[in-house]
Amino acid sequence: KRQAKKLRFQAALRGGYDSNINSSANNAVASTFGNLNGAVNYRFGSPRLLLNADLTGGITQYFNAGNNQSLQGVIGLGLSVEYRFSPRLVLTYNTSTSFQQQPNPGLIGTSQNQNGSYIFSANSFSGAYQWSDLFTTVTRLNYTFNYYLEQSLNNQQGFNQPGFGQSFRWLVKPTTTAVLDYNTDLYDYSQQGNTSWGQSLSAGFDHIFNPKWFWNFRGGAEFRTFQNANQDGTYIGPYVDSNFSWAFAKASSLSWVAHVGTQPAGQQNVSFSPAFRTGLNYSQGLTAKLRFNSGVFYLLQYFQDSQNGPNGQLIDYNQSTIQGNIDFSYEINRILQLALGYQYIASMCEKVPSQEYNRGISYLQLKAAF
Repeated sequence: KRQAKKLRFQAALRGGYDSNINSSANNAVASTFGNLNGAVNYRFGSPRLLLNADLTGGITQYFNAGNNQSLQGVIGLGLSVEYRFSPRLVLTYNTSTSFQQQPNPGLIGTSQNQNGSYIFSANSFSGAYQWSDLFTTVTRLNYTFNYYLEQSLNNQQGFNQPGFGQSFRWLVKPTTTAVLDYNTDLYDYSQQGNTSWGQSLSAGFDHIFNPKWFWNFRGGAEFRTFQNANQDGTYIGPYVDSNFSWAFAKASSLSWVAHVGTQPAGQQNVSFSPAFRTGLNYSQGLTAKLRFNSGVFYLLQYFQDSQNGPNGQLIDYNQSTIQGNIDFSYEINRILQLALGYQYIASMCEKVPSQEYNRGISYLQLKAAF
C-alpha cells in the first residue's frame, strides 16, 4: 500500500543587525537588515521508491550596504531518491545545489574570505548490493563543483571534483557493522597545471546503541599527487571520519561530526589543503513550547606555497574559521514560531592578516510552517 504524498511549506520573516556584512578585516561595514526566506518540501514513499525534495530560497536587504550590493539572495535545491531495484539491490541518488553570495564554512573547498556570487553543487549516485545476510558492497560515484560567476574569481577558486568510492560492509552483530572504504577523487581547477589526484583507504564501524543513538567511524590514510604553478609533489596524511548522534532524552539531542583529510584549497595556485573540520550541535527543550538550540563549527586549513605573502612571496600558513550559533525558539501555535538568535563567524590567520575578520549577526524571526 502506497503512503500518502506529503507537501509542506515554510516561510520566515527575519530582521536584525550584522556587524560585518562583507566579511572583511579592513573594510568592515555594519548594517541592519531584513530577510524573507521560505522552503517547499515534498516527500513520497512506496514499497520500492522513496523521494524527498527541498526547494529553499531567501532574499536579504541591507540598509547600510556601503559599496556592497544592498540586495542579496540565495536559492537551493536538495533531492534524495532511493529505489529498491530488487530485493538485494538498492540505488540511491543525492544532490544539493545552491546559489550563494556569502562565505559558508560548511561548503567544503569554498573560500572563507570571498563574498562574490557562486554556485556550489554536491552530487552522488550509489548502488548497494547485499551478497548475503552478512556481507554488502556499496559503490559510489560523486561529483562536486564550485563555480564563481565572476570569471576572475572562478579562475582562482572554482573547482571540479569527480570521485569514486567502494565500501565493503560485514555485519558483525545485529547492532554493529564493520566497514572497509576505498575512495579516490580529482581536484581539477580552471587554472592550467593546477590539479591533485588522491586516494584514501580507511576501516571502521557503524554501531547502533539504540534507535536514537548511533556512531559511524572511519580511520585510515590518504595519498595524493599534486601539481601547481609552484611545484609538483606527493602527500601522505591521516584520514578520519566520525559521525555521532544521540537523542538522549525526550526533548534533548546531541550530534557531533569530525573529518581529517584534504579538500580543494579555494585559493589561487594551491591545488589542495590538508584540513580538520568538526561540528557540534545541541538542542534542549526547556518547556513544552520553548526550545534552546546551539551549535559550533570549526575548520583548520593548511596552505603550502601560497602567493599570499608580502609582494606575492610564497609562504606556508594555517587559517582557522569558527562559526557558532545559539537561538531560543517559541511555538506560538501549531503554525507559528518565534525565534531570537545570534550567529558568530571569525577567520583567524596570523601570517595573512587581510584574511582575518569577525562577524556577528543577531536576529528576531517569525516563522510559519504548514
